[in-house]
Amino acid sequence: MKSPIISHIVFVVAYIVIFQLVVGRRSVTESGLSVHVIDVGQGDGIYIEMNGNPVALIDGGNDYTVDKYILERTGLSCNFPLVVLSHDHGDHFVGFRRILERCKFGILRYNDVVLDGRAVPQNAKNNPENKVKKTFDGEQFVIHGVLIKLIVPYGYSHGMPKNLNDASVALFAKYKDFEALFLGDLEAGAQERIDLRKLKRLITGRLDVLKMAHHGAINGYSRELLNELKPRICVISVGEFNTFGHPSPLVVEELEKAGCGVIRTDKAGDVVISSR
Repeated sequence: MKSPIISHIVFVVAYIVIFQLVVGRRSVTESGLSVHVIDVGQGDGIYIEMNGNPVALIDGGNDYTVDKYILERTGLSCNFPLVVLSHDHGDHFVGFRRILERCKFGILRYNDVVLDGRAVPQNAKNNPENKVKKTFDGEQFVIHGVLIKLIVPYGYSHGMPKNLNDASVALFAKYKDFEALFLGDLEAGAQERIDLRKLKRLITGRLDVLKMAHHGAINGYSRELLNELKPRICVISVGEFNTFGHPSPLVVEELEKAGCGVIRTDKAGDVVISSR
């Protein structure tokens, strides 16, 4: 039976899966695959590690919060095998730039729809040793035994999206029978371009973790994706008292009706979900 563990101090039972929640950041090293959805306020910053070893970083929020979090986890000698910029909005790339400037990394991937030259520092672009490339739909890596698949509904080769949110690079991570999907800010129309049938072949039963798109906004909610993947845990990265009305109460209601345990960073703080 799948049994993901979520870090925060409340016990939640969702169907046959028991989730342990522990409030606040943990200094201990989790065994297995751990997903850290860092409380960056209104933005995204996600850190994935395997047995305490960095696997990937997705985005970096809009300040130095992620950098501070990583510093506490890894010390000064941070080294990421993979870093991914979902898209070119400040609440995703400002802190990401700081990580690129301070930490070592092996591979950097971003969409070819990047309009703001500040999103990826020039020193990173100019360093061939860092294997900095524009990604493509379906690009895969295996890092510390974790399968990483990048999903790109839109790029120049697909036709320009109507807005930059839809240029987001989504990321699917799988270790044994634990799976997680991170949607960036993809809006519902772009999510409909994801080949869910192909993705479901990689999922054992229900998807364990879904990082909701666009901070739980109504335009980032796809009923089709929810019904097809049937996620157990839905994490919303969102700022407290934000001016956008995120997350949408309707989205939260729909997720709960679908049997997905909803965790919000504005209420829970940093969220750590570990495979067992």
